[in-house]
Amino acid sequence: MRRFELLLLFAGVFAVAWPALFGVRPRRGIASGLIFAALIAHLQVEGFRWQLIPLYFASAGLIIGDIVFLDRALRWTNRIARGVFGLAGLLVVSSPAWLFPVPELPTPSGPETIGTAVFEVTDRMRDELYGPSPGGPRELMVQVWYPAIPEGDADPEAIHAQWDRIAPELAKSVGLPGWFLNHIRYVDSNTFAGLDVAPGTYPVVVYSHGWKSYRSIALNQIETLVSNGYIVLAPDHTYGAVATVLEDDDLVTYDMNAIPDAETVSEDVYDEAAATLIETYAADIVTVLDTLERGSDGAFGALADSADLTRIGIFGHSAGGGAAVSVCLTDERCDAVLGMDAWVEPLPDRTLALSAVKPAMFLRSAEWQETQNDAILRGIAERSEATAYWIGIDGTGHNDFLMIPLFSPLADEMGLKGPIPAGRILPIVHQYLLGFFDVFLLGTGPASIETVRFDEVALEVIRPDLPEGEETG
Repeated sequence: MRRFELLLLFAGVFAVAWPALFGVRPRRGIASGLIFAALIAHLQVEGFRWQLIPLYFASAGLIIGDIVFLDRALRWTNRIARGVFGLAGLLVVSSPAWLFPVPELPTPSGPETIGTAVFEVTDRMRDELYGPSPGGPRELMVQVWYPAIPEGDADPEAIHAQWDRIAPELAKSVGLPGWFLNHIRYVDSNTFAGLDVAPGTYPVVVYSHGWKSYRSIALNQIETLVSNGYIVLAPDHTYGAVATVLEDDDLVTYDMNAIPDAETVSEDVYDEAAATLIETYAADIVTVLDTLERGSDGAFGALADSADLTRIGIFGHSAGGGAAVSVCLTDERCDAVLGMDAWVEPLPDRTLALSAVKPAMFLRSAEWQETQNDAILRGIAERSEATAYWIGIDGTGHNDFLMIPLFSPLADEMGLKGPIPAGRILPIVHQYLLGFFDVFLLGTGPASIETVRFDEVALEVIRPDLPEGEETG
């Protein structure tokens, strides 16, 4: 619970506990005044959220009771009942706020201030394949995070500039009411809009989100990289993202036909649709790189001049991970690739037959291990002509590679993640993500990824000179 939410709860506890302990109500207006002041402060400073509706009603009841009841003294039986049932009631009505809190993003590990800007990139060489009216050039919204010159009075950005518009679509996509995630609007990132880029050039990392996701779904990972001296770009894969707000303010949601229900179509139709989606995601990544290469003449303007295009990494989750692998198998600009549950099963045989020549790291959740996709991914790692890190993490679900673990302590029970605690999986992912790109884009030693030990992690280093692989953790 946030500061004024706790103050509101404590004011209610005071109103209930004082008569129970001392046998007399406080002077009329004291308890109600405290509750009312805490409620107004909370609504003005922090804002309404649905998880507190029961506490709002309880607070209103306590205010009315303090004003209406003339008898200030309580018999001992009433004192006991008020203490037991009153405090238990406050615990119950405040429980939704504990179970579905306003999350706090971890503080980034690096020293750099994080700036951000959003750009529209139009690829006129590709026709849009999806949406209600396919055709015309493909439009992408690309967010860029970069090391910035700090400003003392800057306010942090929300986790997504258009959260109020994409949140209902995200909630409905996982079977929740559209209003369920509205409280996430209050989450402050560690990122600031409108800051000038810090002097120098920085290695580039592109992030590709999964199917029905969005560009900043792994913001904690992005902030970890940028705070340590990277420029990170992430496109909303239009019609693959759960929702995208285009530059003209149009909201476009994911195209349900892009990945049809496997139970309603033939296997061939499903496979073709999946392959087309991954190919589209991969082409989006290439478009981002092409736009960067245009420098200040491209859509990213002067910000592109701060990108060191001799050091490029790509990482992604699920479909985005498959697209990242595809690009790094076919585009020589990629220097290193990291896939989190990379969905490579839809990749065409001609792509899977290629030998990787750039370093790779594959983080695999327990949920996705020992599957057909995992076997195909293993083949890519074993045929690689460069070092590949093969990592399995016990207790993880597919969504543990996103911000989902921060959303609720009930996320596991709701089927949204694995049983591993958020406080455990986040530092594991951050350690390997940052360590991998530090090694292969900055040239640091491999100790940061090869000697770190986590009980949940099985790490195997596959090198061309060690065809059987080397178990290291």
